[in-house]
Amino acid sequence: MAPRTGSSHGGGGRGGSEARRRRRPGRPGRSLLFIFLRRYGIFIVIGAVIIAAIATTGSPRILAGGEATVRVPGGTSAGQIASLLSDSGVIASKDDFMRAADDTGASGKLKAGVYRFQRGEPVQNIIFDLESGRQASEGKLTIPEGYSDADIAKLVSLRTPVSASEYLAASTASGKLLPLAGAEGAGTLEGFLFPSTYSLDAGANAASLVSRQLAAFREQTARLDWSGAAHVRTAPANLTPYQILIVASMIEREAKVPEERPLVAAVIYNRLASGMKLEVDATVQYALGYWKDGLTKQDLEIRSPFNTRLFSGLPPAPICNPGLASMQAALTPAKVDYLYYVATGDAAGHHFFTDNYQEFLRRVNSPG
Repeated sequence: MAPRTGSSHGGGGRGGSEARRRRRPGRPGRSLLFIFLRRYGIFIVIGAVIIAAIATTGSPRILAGGEATVRVPGGTSAGQIASLLSDSGVIASKDDFMRAADDTGASGKLKAGVYRFQRGEPVQNIIFDLESGRQASEGKLTIPEGYSDADIAKLVSLRTPVSASEYLAASTASGKLLPLAGAEGAGTLEGFLFPSTYSLDAGANAASLVSRQLAAFREQTARLDWSGAAHVRTAPANLTPYQILIVASMIEREAKVPEERPLVAAVIYNRLASGMKLEVDATVQYALGYWKDGLTKQDLEIRSPFNTRLFSGLPPAPICNPGLASMQAALTPAKVDYLYYVATGDAAGHHFFTDNYQEFLRRVNSPG
């Protein structure tokens, strides 16, 4: 009781003095706590708020800034667009985007396309661009030589708002005037979808891209002699220009080294003239529906008119879209008697060519 009395009255007697001496060790502790709270209390409060936010809404989203390209496919709903924007870091809240879209009546009017947004820009600006279709220029699309229509469709779907199915639907031959004689019964534009680099407008669609590819084919092949006069020496004289294009497509997939294209062409024509099956592995791969390095026994037995391991003659249509060099090789094959070729196994992709079956077998069993 004495210490409290001394503390209460603050007396100057012996009891009060001893009480004050006993309390002094406690005063620095309270002072340090006060200083700590004054300095760091605000951070404790902020941390508590963040923890509460995480507990109720998940991880906080921090927009990094900079530009983001967002591809909106056709048929995408407003909710799906919100997810695309969120995943790209363009918006912090999908709910805020949806509320703004609903408030402006734009939810059902957002257009497909390729857009560029600044991360963190006002939601109203984003909605305006999506509703008005103010797309970014997509730039250039390079279609490599040797791609099939399915390969191109996949590439287009990755680089543009056009889906693979839309591209394949646009690349059917129905209702189109094809550039080469003999292609009247073709079901697709395989072979005519010219490989090149195309500049894409913001509003490019499947039909416009296919139309440009056909136009490029006509332009690039206008000076080629499709009469077949150069290969009459080895190949059947009645090959149509379309069949020569089929040969070019096989050359494109088989020849890895440019100077071997005329040699591969010669082998194909020599085997046709001799009544031999072509046995071109690339035709089997096309029949399978995908390209692969090694073929199994089961692969080689696939029942398809494209499988030249099983069926004699040319496949019914091109197996890819060849470049100009392979078309030129198909029109001007090398003047050789080769009937066989086998990969040497080197990094460049060279082949060994021969007209001797036994030599061919030796190379197959001991490549290199």
